[in-house]
Amino acid sequence: MTTAPVLAGDEQLARRPGRVGRAGRVGTPGRSRWPVVLSVVAYAALGLAAYLPTWPGDPGRIPQCTCADAGLNTWFLAATAHAVAHGHSLFFTNALNYPDGVNLTYNTQMPLLGLVATPLTLLAGPVSSLNLLMWLAFPLSATSMFLVVRRWTTWTPAAFVAGLLYGFSPYMVGQSTAHLHLIFVPLPPVILLAAFELFVRRSGSPWHWGLALGLLCAGQLLISSEVLVTTVMVSGIGLAVLAVARPGEVAPALAFAVRGLATALLAAAAVVAYPAVVFLTGPEHYPAGAASGSGMLIRSDLLGPVLPTSFERLTPAAWASAGDSLTAFRVTSENGVYLGVPLLILLAVIVVRFRHRPWIRFSAVMVVVAFVLSLGTPLSVDGHSTGIPLPDALVAHLPLVDQLVPSRISLLMWLFVAVVVALGVDGWHGAASAASVASGADAGDGAGGATRTARWALVGLLGGLTVLSLVPRWPNRTVPTGVPAYFTSGAVDRIHPGTVALTYPYAAPLHAEPMVWQALSAMRFSLVGGYALIPDGHGVPALFPSLLQPLDVEQFLFAAAGGIPFYVSPTIGDNAALVRDTRGFLRRYRVGVVLVDTSELHAGEVRGLLTRALGRPPVADGGIDAWYRVQQSPGLAASSP
Repeated sequence: MTTAPVLAGDEQLARRPGRVGRAGRVGTPGRSRWPVVLSVVAYAALGLAAYLPTWPGDPGRIPQCTCADAGLNTWFLAATAHAVAHGHSLFFTNALNYPDGVNLTYNTQMPLLGLVATPLTLLAGPVSSLNLLMWLAFPLSATSMFLVVRRWTTWTPAAFVAGLLYGFSPYMVGQSTAHLHLIFVPLPPVILLAAFELFVRRSGSPWHWGLALGLLCAGQLLISSEVLVTTVMVSGIGLAVLAVARPGEVAPALAFAVRGLATALLAAAAVVAYPAVVFLTGPEHYPAGAASGSGMLIRSDLLGPVLPTSFERLTPAAWASAGDSLTAFRVTSENGVYLGVPLLILLAVIVVRFRHRPWIRFSAVMVVVAFVLSLGTPLSVDGHSTGIPLPDALVAHLPLVDQLVPSRISLLMWLFVAVVVALGVDGWHGAASAASVASGADAGDGAGGATRTARWALVGLLGGLTVLSLVPRWPNRTVPTGVPAYFTSGAVDRIHPGTVALTYPYAAPLHAEPMVWQALSAMRFSLVGGYALIPDGHGVPALFPSLLQPLDVEQFLFAAAGGIPFYVSPTIGDNAALVRDTRGFLRRYRVGVVLVDTSELHAGEVRGLLTRALGRPPVADGGIDAWYRVQQSPGLAASSP
């Protein structure tokens, strides 16, 4: 069976492809395991710095706050564990956004991570699971890249550098503030490896590589569909580049790969068939073609690779301010394309020095491709749109692609940056070793030795400056969960399981605290409101909870808590009409308990409104004012139609 790669001639990939040994270790037979162990330990130790003093599995602290994305991720982990424990659907729930519910397949649900973490979630709580997974994302992603690149290099430190660049890149640092689904990325490097083995190297069984590819893609879908779509899109472009470079290899590549692709599709379909049906036809699904396109506003800037942000520790304040302003809405966590001048110079030196090596040329091309895709369209320069259309305009309206955030494609840019640097460093090391063998014991003397010493000094200088320019401003902000004691005490048992709850603050974007209350109380009650992607009245994805009647009740609660982003509502006065509408709201949606956080902004005004509407004061306990058996309240009984 032929093993000729589409791009032959690079000894690093063509001659040393590596294999899986008996013990399951990826690499070349005879290579020591200790460098792998030490590399993994180093990645794990570096990952600890991201969230100190929060430790992996910490149940008492949370990244960012319970009010936003970290709170949302906590809820997803809790909902998955609850579904497993009670035999409920993993992909739809009406425990949130009651009564309409939420189609979780449209959200950053991460069911695979939720399933893996279920034992810990049930034992120690979803916050513990969140903190463990947020930490694990770094060493697992870096180790995956390390093991993949180790197949293509002879010098372990070169592969270690690849893992470091991929697993701790500015993309990872920025998204590590709260986006678990976007930093848990050990699978993209392995997906690309499977595609490489299936289409390029073409050795072994196509069925085996196809099965691996299908299961890996299904696994990535169950962590982040967005990362899967970008990985598949960039992989497809990469295969097209290879086809153009070696058209004569296209036919044999397809002949070999078609069997593997069929296996991949069958394997992936077997895993994702049910969530796909829920996605396409389940409750609260979006009509065909419905897309907000709002994510397309968050795209990279042409100056992004050279302008650092406030996420880099050694960045002067003026430079950080300029870098932070490059993304729409100043969402600095989405600016993942920063490379820094030293790394850009190092990449240029490697490409020039090893321009005869096809895989370095190919990887460099893919760095540019991924960067251009991350720019979205039109081109932005220094935070200002130029109106110049970019290739993204050709695919931006395709299904699934229309939901992407272009700047996040920088993950794939960093993957190929890591490959270029690793192959370059490995090439220098190989050349130096060969020269030493050829020159004998005196190889370090004379003009040749001086040249090699100067070359390594230059590489070392650029490498050191690269590290300094990319050192993250860690640790990220973590805070105590601040959950009222009510929800971790026996007081919450007064709520009958399955009761519908109205809370203040009302669950919405930047007010996810009630979702964390729900998560920590073992999903004991269903929430009116919620922070999730929900189809609006036109079927367009929106982050706002369903608008419930009478509208002024939600609007009053939104405004009292300080409002929610991008949602403008009229000022609602607390008067007799609002009291009447509140009673109608509670009756219409069969609310069984009302919970008000007494520490929240304007909690006193909300307490007063509810006391008048229900005709009785609340029960105060553990930082919560609670009204139980709402439907039997005097206020509702007196106003019953």
